Amino acid sequence: MLNVMRRQAGSWMIKVILFAIVIVFVFWGVGSFRTPEATRVAVVNDEIISVAEYRRAYNNLIDQYRQRFGSSLNDGMIEMLNVKNQALNQLIDRTILLQEAKKLDLRVSDAEVAESIVRTAIFQNNGSFDNRRYQEILAQVHLTPEEFEADQKNVLLGEKLTRIIMGAAKVSEAEARQWYDWQNTSVNVDYVLFEPAGYSDIKPSAEEIAAYFAAQKENYKTDPMVKARYVVFDPDAYKDQVKVDEDEITDYYDSNLNEFKNEKSVEARHILIKLDPAANEEADLAAKTRAEEISKMAKGGQDFAELAKTYSEGPTKDRGGYLGKFQQSQMVKPFADKAFSMAAGEISEPIKTQFGWHVIKVESVEEASTRTIEQSREQIIETLILRKTRNLAYDKAEQFYERCFEKDDLVNNAKTFELAVMETGAFSRRGPDALGSDKGTFATAAFALQTDEIGDIQEIGGRYYLIQPTETIDAAIPELEAVKARVEDDLTKKMQTDKAREDAEAMSANLRAGKTFNESAAGHGVDVKQTGLFTRNAAIPEIGSDPKFAEAAFQLSSSGNTSGGPVQGSAGFYLLRLSERKSPAADGFETEKDGISDMLLRQKQRTVIQDWIDSRKSNSQVTIEKTYLE
Repeated sequence: MLNVMRRQAGSWMIKVILFAIVIVFVFWGVGSFRTPEATRVAVVNDEIISVAEYRRAYNNLIDQYRQRFGSSLNDGMIEMLNVKNQALNQLIDRTILLQEAKKLDLRVSDAEVAESIVRTAIFQNNGSFDNRRYQEILAQVHLTPEEFEADQKNVLLGEKLTRIIMGAAKVSEAEARQWYDWQNTSVNVDYVLFEPAGYSDIKPSAEEIAAYFAAQKENYKTDPMVKARYVVFDPDAYKDQVKVDEDEITDYYDSNLNEFKNEKSVEARHILIKLDPAANEEADLAAKTRAEEISKMAKGGQDFAELAKTYSEGPTKDRGGYLGKFQQSQMVKPFADKAFSMAAGEISEPIKTQFGWHVIKVESVEEASTRTIEQSREQIIETLILRKTRNLAYDKAEQFYERCFEKDDLVNNAKTFELAVMETGAFSRRGPDALGSDKGTFATAAFALQTDEIGDIQEIGGRYYLIQPTETIDAAIPELEAVKARVEDDLTKKMQTDKAREDAEAMSANLRAGKTFNESAAGHGVDVKQTGLFTRNAAIPEIGSDPKFAEAAFQLSSSGNTSGGPVQGSAGFYLLRLSERKSPAADGFETEKDGISDMLLRQKQRTVIQDWIDSRKSNSQVTIEKTYLE
């Protein structure tokens, strides 16, 4: 029989609880709930990192990325993010950190562990530690208090050493000022663009297409494919088999009171007068004055929504500045602080944020409240039904799985269980389209199996799958005719890019020979344009975000300097000439100094701790079982 933890791993409620109670530092990854399992993925100075620990670390990272990227997280992204190595490195770093803490005889008292647990929000009820809740949550994830507390002691021990190491990081005012100047200096450049798409007369010959394909065959290799059959256990199919009684509703409400609390919210409109963060005092004063005039008009009785449509420079302009309802944490601090101090119907004086000057009108205020059990009844019942139907679906999947031994058992068992066996066509690692947003997860599971092997139970999109690959189709190089249109398109783009680069280099040679920027541009039939002032990390006017263009622009130090050669940006090949370089306003630093110092300190602290870990790692004996990283 599969163990209970495996069964509960499919429950989203359990995943949420696990994520919430494991309070860790950046290296921790997951709790080190040790098991006697002998199989190891690595050994650090004679201390084993078990496969069970590695799997937990890996799954924890996957959950974090899934929260960040949602359904767009697929097998390709997981590979690109190198999650396997991330998980293992977290565990190695954590092990080294704990080993060094013990060498230094650092200690964590039982009182410190108790205090950290008491302060953990998930174990609290109405702001106070609830021992019954603590015991229930640990029981749900199959941990004893002793196991959890032992792990918390290790977490706190690692954090204690981390704080000591990071204490060496300091940031001087000169460093903060240097960063402020670097970040807020602005430049204005003249430029020309040689755009590959502009060379529309380029058409490759049949011979050129054939030669290009012969040299680039590997780029047109088909993806490996798999065909599979599967059965699905859908929790919705078991709804008529479950019921929820009053005691369960009451117990859930009492144990999850925070879930039924509503934060204070405000419904508001605003009018924004934009201001560049690098703007000087004169521009700042002008923007503020405009905002003050608009505020007076609104307070004088003019319709706020119409004023917003006329004067606002923000994205809500066409909606009359309407922002809808929001909580305090959802807005930038100066804006939120003001909005949440106002009464319904009130109009503010101008408030400055990093976006500019705002005038705010509060439409309504909804105070913080807690929904009663009666108000929450339907939500609780729905949650409990979902939990029970998922458990039932998993039970059925488990029973089905345990009866599967041979390759034909999936089909035969499906007849016994009166389930349909679904068949896919051939699909790549992107997954079968019929599964929609779940296709990537399905493909990951299918590609991990051998032909005819019946995989373990997979939770995909809230349903449980048993998957059996039936055929594997190897990657292959197609005949030219099958991909000719794609090859021709690729070659055309390459030839256009080559021609744009050639012309840009020819103009660059003219500049080196002494021709003026404008004269040389005219000779090559390109227009000279000007960006206007922009800062290092801001969007470039008329161009947008182009890191290579911005990097080249800020390397120009004196007015009239040109880029040493063509700069390949996102739209093509640029040549640049500096028109103006402007230092930031001196008084702005005093306003931002504390925030910059805090940001730089956090960066230094991360660097210091990682350098320290890397140093200790280089002097440690670390053996890795590469099998688990393949």
